[in-house]
Amino acid sequence: MSAVLAALLAAAPAWMLTRLALAYAQGAAMHDQPGARRMHSAPTVRGAGLGFVLVIAAVWTGLGLALGVQHPLGRWALGGAAGLAIVALISWLDDRQGLPVWPRLLAHATAAVLLTLGAWPGLAAQLPWVLVLILPLILIIPAINFWNFMDGIHGMAAVQAVLVATIIAALAWKAGDYPAAWFAAVVAGSVCAFLPFNFPDARAFMGDVGSASLGYIVAALALMPLVDAGPVLPAALLLAAAVFLDTGLTLAWRMLRRPPRRWYTAHREHLYQWLTRAGWSHTRTTLSYLGFSVGISALVLLIGPLRPLPMLIAAAVVYLSGALLWRLARDYALRRARVGS
Repeated sequence: MSAVLAALLAAAPAWMLTRLALAYAQGAAMHDQPGARRMHSAPTVRGAGLGFVLVIAAVWTGLGLALGVQHPLGRWALGGAAGLAIVALISWLDDRQGLPVWPRLLAHATAAVLLTLGAWPGLAAQLPWVLVLILPLILIIPAINFWNFMDGIHGMAAVQAVLVATIIAALAWKAGDYPAAWFAAVVAGSVCAFLPFNFPDARAFMGDVGSASLGYIVAALALMPLVDAGPVLPAALLLAAAVFLDTGLTLAWRMLRRPPRRWYTAHREHLYQWLTRAGWSHTRTTLSYLGFSVGISALVLLIGPLRPLPMLIAAAVVYLSGALLWRLARDYALRRARVGS
């Protein structure tokens, strides 16, 4: 089965489940209201991301069971699916009624440990064991929250996740690991099915159940073991640069600024939010970020799946130049926002 067919087969049930999740959320009055810390202007249903999350969790579980726990990819899939269920459940409860931060962090940490344990056999053969041990802290938990932070305008979080999953599927296919390509393609197809509900105009938001789960899914794909190939992690770091740069630099800026900001509270100070506040439409901002990521994707495909060292060097160059671009774009957006205010 081709990766394209896997994506299409996942898209159909994801689209239907998204419609069902949307109908349920409307009936349960799950709406995000406009506010000073939000970028939308009308009440909008949240939680529709549950549809694609259910499909991804089900397919990963089924394929993982088919491969078996003795297979590195099967063990990874089952650990990833178990962790995804935890992230999705706690995030759905947060969408429904709101939860304090500590139960969410505990759930994220538990899911991160499950994913790391599932990925351990494959990762231990490719990465230093010390790095593998600290992955929950430096990659998985940040990815969960960073993707959640980026879900502030139409299409942003979903488009970035689709691109990451698509390129990882292409790398796996190019490396000859077709089952790994199916896992990533299922993610791309499922999230694509959600996009018409959220972009260019948002009839529904994915909610925390969608955005937090997407961050976890991207981290899982980054740790996916490929047979007879190098680690996916360097390529994934490159592909997720738009998300990691904006969220990471914004968080650092809020933590280091004097007087200090309450960096852990909701805000509208990411670059993509400043661009929107400066007059850019949601569509223009999302497509601009997509253009940046497409350029990186071309570089990743050019380097290929079997060359982790060149991928790491490229990641260093992209992140350094991206940080400079972030600063220049932020200064531009701030000037435009002040002129318009």
